[in-house]
Amino acid sequence: MSTIYEIKDGPKMLRETLCHAQTLVGLNPWLLPEVRDQHVNRLQRLIDACDRHRPLGPDGKHGDRHTATCGCER
Repeated sequence: MSTIYEIKDGPKMLRETLCHAQTLVGLNPWLLPEVRDQHVNRLQRLIDACDRHRPLGPDGKHGDRHTATCGCER
């Protein structure tokens, strides 16, 4: 199944926000472990989608790994 979401934020900033959210959800002591894991995994799938648009290297930098949707001005 594939879903398309139209948002104004680019993959760089969206990824950053999703990573912060994933960390906070993962540290939330009020969630049941299985529910917490489901949310963390769901957020990871969104982070992975951002990475397909704006790939990062092993150093965590985007560098010259441009794609048609990375949001860089080339």
